[in-house]
Amino acid sequence: MGVMKRLLSLSLAAVCALSLGLPGCRPVQGTQSVYRSAFESDVPSLDPIQIGDTQSHDVGHNLYSTLVRYRPQITGPNQSLSDLIPDLADSWTVSPDGKTYTFKLHKGVKFHNGRELVADDVKFSIERLADPRNASKGLWTVDALSLAGVEAYQAACKAGQDAHLDSVKVIDSHTVSITLSQVIPFALHVMAMAYYYIVPQEEVKKWGNQFTFHPVGTGPYQLKEWKHNQKLVLTRNPNYFHPGYPKIDELRFYIVPDENIRLLWFENGELDHLEPPIPAASFDRVLADPKLNKMGARAIRKIEKINDQSQSNVIKSPEWVIQYLGMDTKSEPFTDKRVRQAFNYAVNKQKIIDVVRNGRGTQARGVLPDGFPGYDPNRPVPYPYDLDKAKALMAEAGWKDTNGDGILDKNGKPLKMEFWHNQSAIYAMLGAAVQSDMKELGIDIEVRAQEWATYIDKIKRNEATFFRFGWQADYPDPDNYLWTLFSSRNIGQDNASRYSNPKVDKLLDQARTMTDWPTREKLYREAESQIIEDAPWVFLYSNVEYKLVQPYVRNQQLHPLIRNEMSIIEFDKPKN
Repeated sequence: MGVMKRLLSLSLAAVCALSLGLPGCRPVQGTQSVYRSAFESDVPSLDPIQIGDTQSHDVGHNLYSTLVRYRPQITGPNQSLSDLIPDLADSWTVSPDGKTYTFKLHKGVKFHNGRELVADDVKFSIERLADPRNASKGLWTVDALSLAGVEAYQAACKAGQDAHLDSVKVIDSHTVSITLSQVIPFALHVMAMAYYYIVPQEEVKKWGNQFTFHPVGTGPYQLKEWKHNQKLVLTRNPNYFHPGYPKIDELRFYIVPDENIRLLWFENGELDHLEPPIPAASFDRVLADPKLNKMGARAIRKIEKINDQSQSNVIKSPEWVIQYLGMDTKSEPFTDKRVRQAFNYAVNKQKIIDVVRNGRGTQARGVLPDGFPGYDPNRPVPYPYDLDKAKALMAEAGWKDTNGDGILDKNGKPLKMEFWHNQSAIYAMLGAAVQSDMKELGIDIEVRAQEWATYIDKIKRNEATFFRFGWQADYPDPDNYLWTLFSSRNIGQDNASRYSNPKVDKLLDQARTMTDWPTREKLYREAESQIIEDAPWVFLYSNVEYKLVQPYVRNQQLHPLIRNEMSIIEFDKPKN
């Protein structure tokens, strides 16, 4: 960030502080309400079929709509934020065999370019996602959904033929059906993902692979400005089809790489919320600050969740996010299960939670995060910290310190490797902790970092043998973690560790087509146990997250499936 720009920012904050005498003062809105937040790096893509990360989803969720969506907020009894409710589809029916979904589209929905959405747009959007020539990051979801006839369609696409996906049928201008080859009990949840945002075919054809920079959807906001690596601005869609929404006129997403500067901006009233995580070095201070957290640090740490700004401007909740260290099981030394198990024993997970995360996490009991459907609270924490056991496993695998230099070697080759993480202060601390633990085991680790978008591509291309990653739930079903991340069919997609076990494949394929939950849960737990035994990951922790919100902001939350549901956000009306 340039010096002049930063000085201007600080001077605006100073004016704010002097005029109102307190942090988090209400911004001067004029005739428009403007909501300000900040990312650590630029958004990788706003093309729905390439939205595979949280930042792109944060923005894309405001630009586009799906056939069905997750409940944005609790408004009555017996509701859950993981409930599916109508979005572009007013209603839907399922055929008696459970394979065909027929959707009645809401009439009068308009794209940002003014043209009405019709059933042809739904068919076009799904065919575009399924076309392998588009190399969508969400191509795996087509397999997850088990769309009928998709293999023939994809073969025709590769052959350059005029191909059509017959399982997506246009019944009339506002009715469309989608047929699966087998029963998928979570099919509607897959269709609620960002990859299934509906786009206008004329705009995609006009812009081609530049559509990501010229996004057009039917969502509550539309793109106004995108200055790369500086800011991204969305403005209210006056034709949004959900009456009364959105509440805020303009959303501004600033790109501020330094987490300490982001916190300073928030405390100076320049941001309306602070994206998690709160910087580790400032976390204890923030919780102890009565202006930010009236209830006190000890009290907020003890409770599981809170979203009550009369008690605190910090909201807290466990997240459906699992953090792990990935190991490429097809690359040495991680082809040997004993080495992968040794790495698990050698990493002190609780120390990472306590020191790096300031206690913001619970040790992973496997793949599924704490509280997720199918999570087994009675499963013991796998691979508790045990350096002696780690050293014994490495010795069994043939890795010993034969020359006394403190580094394990095998056949005369010392065990040296790189550990990769995305650029972030907290992950730099994590990298240092892993480096220290590995040194105790006798492994020479060089820690390397990359900017987020580049880092994601590096992981997907299997160019990092040992790396940090996390997975946030796309839909509330164990399939989203276990099949997506560990089925051999997803090597080259989200199975970044290139893990393959025929037994696990069979269990996951069985589970994903059953409708009886107790039977499915049993199969998933058996598969998870085998994955833990095979140890393609170092299983770290489930997130417990804290989010700073200004006192005048209403309806901010930690949604389990949508990081920021901005259409419902509003500001307190000033008192006369």
